[in-house]
Amino acid sequence: MTNRLPQIESRRLYRQIAELILRHIDSGQFPPGSLLPAERELAEQLGVSRASVREALIALEVEGRVSVKVGNGVTVLDKPATTAATLLADASQQNGWTDVGPLELLEARILVECETAALAAKRATQPDIDILEAMLGEIADEHRRLHHIQPADRRFHMKIAEMSGNQALVHLIAQLWDQRASPVFARFEDHFVTQRLFEDTSQDHRRILDAIIQRDSTAARTAMRRHLSDVRKAFLRGLSGVPGQGTVDADD
Repeated sequence: MTNRLPQIESRRLYRQIAELILRHIDSGQFPPGSLLPAERELAEQLGVSRASVREALIALEVEGRVSVKVGNGVTVLDKPATTAATLLADASQQNGWTDVGPLELLEARILVECETAALAAKRATQPDIDILEAMLGEIADEHRRLHHIQPADRRFHMKIAEMSGNQALVHLIAQLWDQRASPVFARFEDHFVTQRLFEDTSQDHRRILDAIIQRDSTAARTAMRRHLSDVRKAFLRGLSGVPGQGTVDADD
């Protein structure tokens, strides 16, 4: 790579890294059909971690600017016409969510939903518990049929939010879940979520509900933290290229 990219001076959002790479694609330095440099080389030239580069490449993949294939590197694509992903990205920008990445989203959910689960354990009624029990069966069925589009999973978490008795939390958690449907988050799930994680999720939901049944706020908080942290850790492992997880480049 003869033309070196300027280093990013401080730790920034993956979006800024993606935009920097995109400028060099649009300038013709990396024409359609060419391969981008390996993640390691990009990370060294930009002065960032490979995980940050990998996150940026996934964002560019969502926008249809590159094709990410494990073992084949990252190929630059022709600039696409307006796509559904572009429209969704524009909508996110208008709502102020454009720079919120999947890891930040999960971190926010951990901070909010753990305390919400603790409140739900204190305030749950038997009808609430009966509804959650029924939802567990729906979630298990979705995990067998679907990959990352899981309406019943969302309803389970939203029901817990409603059980907290705090409408501010209900609205906040609904917004966080809406962002989970973003193209970038969905692509993270495509790359990094495994069948084992789906199975662990079912067990986590059971632990959360059992804690609520026992009216144990501490256990409910802990179970929710474990549940959401496991997903975040799966994403982090994937971004870091840990063996056994999905990876973007083959130069690990």
